[in-house]
Amino acid sequence: MKILHLFSSKVFAGLERHVEELSYEQSKSHQVVVIGPERFKDKFRANYTTINTNQWRYSPLLWLELRDAMARINPDVVHTHGQKMTNIIKTDSHFSTIHGTKKNVAAFKKSQFIFGASKKSLEKIPKQKSMVLENWVDESRFCNFKKKSPEYFLYLGRFEPVKNPERLIRAWNSKYGKLLMVGSGQLENNLITLIGELGLSDCIKIQSETEDIGSVLSKAQALIISSDREGSPKVLYESLYCKVPVLSTNCGNIGDVLPKECVADANDESFKLLIKKWMDRVDELPSIQNDCFDNIVSNNLLSIQTQKVIEKYQEFLSMASK
Repeated sequence: MKILHLFSSKVFAGLERHVEELSYEQSKSHQVVVIGPERFKDKFRANYTTINTNQWRYSPLLWLELRDAMARINPDVVHTHGQKMTNIIKTDSHFSTIHGTKKNVAAFKKSQFIFGASKKSLEKIPKQKSMVLENWVDESRFCNFKKKSPEYFLYLGRFEPVKNPERLIRAWNSKYGKLLMVGSGQLENNLITLIGELGLSDCIKIQSETEDIGSVLSKAQALIISSDREGSPKVLYESLYCKVPVLSTNCGNIGDVLPKECVADANDESFKLLIKKWMDRVDELPSIQNDCFDNIVSNNLLSIQTQKVIEKYQEFLSMASK
């Protein structure tokens, strides 16, 4: 099977890692090509073709480049990720993925089948042409993982408004211990200023983003997610795979994965109460989330989730050939 993945992005984060891992796993048994911006070429293990997909969506040059590339590749399946590329592509055997939650899903409805990161992602999509595809763990990224003595609580993600890292800083208290915030984004300077204003510089440290997720998870007491909106966050699954418990706001599919006592409403007050409740009982979290650890290994490995995608491709291709 020839599979073509297309995406547009200016940062390498959850969506981009999703595409990289899915395309790589598929490439073990199928012919796979990824089309995306040049800046990410070295991050992909699957065959990668460079097109500036970040240019204006109505650009005639973009349309011509995509048309010529698709004619040359002649894929059996075209899989677009995100709204922009899904809106541009018009072809048979078109699959798309909604990675978060969107107010306008008109572009996705035009594709033949839609994968969604969570039930919330697919609320406006007909059930007969969609399915929830939870995120996964690429085991190859954790081959040498070894859990060490906990040294800090961990925030791992972009410093962007939708992730609301400021909420976590405002909820923190120096008596809770060290908090390591790993990431990058437009809010970084704001976070540094807020940490200083609240007198938390001795206990909250900011570190640049890293591709070695296992190294920062290995010393984490717990992962903390403070987002306003999520889809099916990859760090949630990777943390649980490494047996690092998670405390989070209730967004995306997180409420379906974690025990309800480990989830807060997506507002400052509820989140602050959640953090306060668990700081004196943090040693209880691993036993409370032990079933979550087991479920990830049983259901959310890259190979398992990739097979679900392949089966859906094959189902539609067999229907088209009749």
